[in-house]
Amino acid sequence: SQEHRKHRPQKILTYFSHRHTPLFAVLADQETNDCLQVVIRRLPPNLSKDQLEEQLSPLPSYDYFEFFPADQSLYPHLFSRAYINFKNPEDILLFRDRFDGYVFIDNKGQEYPAVVEFAPFQKISKKKLKKKDAKAGSIEEDPEYKRFLENYSCDEEKSMANPETLLGEIEAKTRELIAKRTTPLLEYIKNKKIEKQVRKRKHSIYLERNYPQIVPKL
Repeated sequence: SQEHRKHRPQKILTYFSHRHTPLFAVLADQETNDCLQVVIRRLPPNLSKDQLEEQLSPLPSYDYFEFFPADQSLYPHLFSRAYINFKNPEDILLFRDRFDGYVFIDNKGQEYPAVVEFAPFQKISKKKLKKKDAKAGSIEEDPEYKRFLENYSCDEEKSMANPETLLGEIEAKTRELIAKRTTPLLEYIKNKKIEKQVRKRKHSIYLERNYPQIVPKL
């Protein structure tokens, strides 16, 4: 009946509170049909999702299953956990009876008694879909990529050319680089030479203006 369905989650929550799980004791006062998600904690840190599903099998009907491996930053308190949202409230009791206190054993033989609780946050997290990149698959039409292909083709043609031609091009580029290369000493010598030419030119102009008779005419 409708009245029976209304109070059914209350019975489930009260059942959990009697099992001395603090979180369920808090939720036991709530009258809601939304508490269908449980969390199974204190799982082995090296347990994988596939291994957990295999050990929990067969699971009652559910619409959400999320596994979280151990957070290494919390060492030495390393535990994995999983959240499961069941479709039927009755299945929560069965799952609680099976796996609350169930001992999981890792690959080193260490025992991990599991704890089953209601999840503090009952809503199911929605995974955001990644927005499709508008440029995906459009590289063939990219102008820069086309220029790259053209330059690459030219380089391939050059590599197939006559070795003597290639050697001449390399020597020409080397001479060009040497001509452009400069050092502080070379710059100093160059500037001194320019200053000397400027002084000489100024002296010649001075003589032409003041002592034209002694300046030889060309």
